[in-house]
Amino acid sequence: MSVNVYKRQSLQSGWTRVDLLLEIYDRAIAAIQNCEAAEKAGDDVLFGKQSVLAQKALLAIHSGLKPEEDEVAFNIARLLLFAADAVEAKNYGAAVKVLQDLRGGFAAVAEEANQLERDGVIPGFPNETGAVF
Repeated sequence: MSVNVYKRQSLQSGWTRVDLLLEIYDRAIAAIQNCEAAEKAGDDVLFGKQSVLAQKALLAIHSGLKPEEDEVAFNIARLLLFAADAVEAKNYGAAVKVLQDLRGGFAAVAEEANQLERDGVIPGFPNETGAVF
């Protein structure tokens, strides 16, 4: 899925930014776990498909970062690169562990972030016209 597809789903479902981020982490983790299962089963077609899905999810997460502006974003970007490299090296456990840890951090602040977004402190997703709702 592209970032725009994730965004469109979020707009249609009423998800917040954090809800969407957690969903993308879940999809990345699942795709990496499926890569490992496909490799063990010798299913090259499934492995290729899941590998692409994992890469797309990692890129979707990275696309929301501004590593040049924020040290935390920079460190998350580095961890995402580590996860991508770990998948390439077929070290699936390390990639999943890093992503689960990152996801856990965002899940821990999700309720507060969602409330801040509802209160307008954190901007929501731009709607189709570009306006933030």
